[in-house]
Amino acid sequence: MTNTPVLLEISNLHKSYHAPNKDHNWLPNFFSTSHSNRIKAINGLNLSIAVGETLCVVGESGCGKSTLASLVMGLEQPDQGYISYQGNIINGLNHTHRQEYHKRMQMVFQDPYTALNPRLTVLHVLVEPLLYHQPQMKRQDAIDQAMAQLLAVGIDESLAQRFPHQLSGGQRQRINIARALMVCPEFIVADEPLSALDVSIQAQILNLLAQLQHQQQLTYLIFSHNLAVVEHMADRVAVMYEGQICEIASRQKIFNQPLHPYTQALLAASPQIYKNPSNYQKLVGDVPNRIPTQQGCSLQDRCPKAFETCRHQNPKAKEIEPNHWLACHLITTTRMNSE
Repeated sequence: MTNTPVLLEISNLHKSYHAPNKDHNWLPNFFSTSHSNRIKAINGLNLSIAVGETLCVVGESGCGKSTLASLVMGLEQPDQGYISYQGNIINGLNHTHRQEYHKRMQMVFQDPYTALNPRLTVLHVLVEPLLYHQPQMKRQDAIDQAMAQLLAVGIDESLAQRFPHQLSGGQRQRINIARALMVCPEFIVADEPLSALDVSIQAQILNLLAQLQHQQQLTYLIFSHNLAVVEHMADRVAVMYEGQICEIASRQKIFNQPLHPYTQALLAASPQIYKNPSNYQKLVGDVPNRIPTQQGCSLQDRCPKAFETCRHQNPKAKEIEPNHWLACHLITTTRMNSE
């Protein structure tokens, strides 16, 4: 999608949180002011999404996916860096100016039950955001539009007066998707949209998302640890580790020719997906705590091929092939020496 306009661009994004005080566990986190006692959730992340594409961000639990989703949607603010939408910086906007983008950007949350107000009927859940963004609309027109949206996501109109606890998990997630689409957005952020659903339902929701994208010309940013979902939906895949993107390329490149040791290890954990077990890079140790006590690559203590440069320099992403970016000293150094 090199000739397609960029819809969303993320540049040098940082977000950290106070770590628990080891010596005084009873103290609230806000008493901790030391920069060395902060957990880096997002650490200098760069990413761009083209109009109409599906970009999937994949990584282990705790790598920063949900934090990034919250930052993109304005639910949290970054410590540093910017997020731009069609060339306009949107992080840091006040409530009034952010409203314009709330109609254009919507989110599908991970848990379809907690994302819905248990005291509101399905119809109320759908009508409420529409009347909020379009207060001049007649209520009956909003109801008619809500009913049409129910049919579009495969929900019978007879369920409109039910409450969330009266619906199945798959039905609740369809309602969440319908609610996101009520204001006719152009960009959908989906944070693990299938993880709370039965396996038998996941394929149905995937097909629904693909169908809606085609019908409404949507752009998707999907966060997932499920590689089967990523392989099915993605145009491009960004592999995330410790708050950074370590590799980003087309779906075909990532699944057939992964280059980063972490990408290979992640894919090798799903043997039904990974096609080249001989390239398996076994990681050792545990995921680090992300408190900045060491320099260099964040994967250095787990990577079997780490060398001296990895201990001192954090690798920067480089375009090693057209539209294939990689942040790894091992690969970039090897390629530079061979050229």
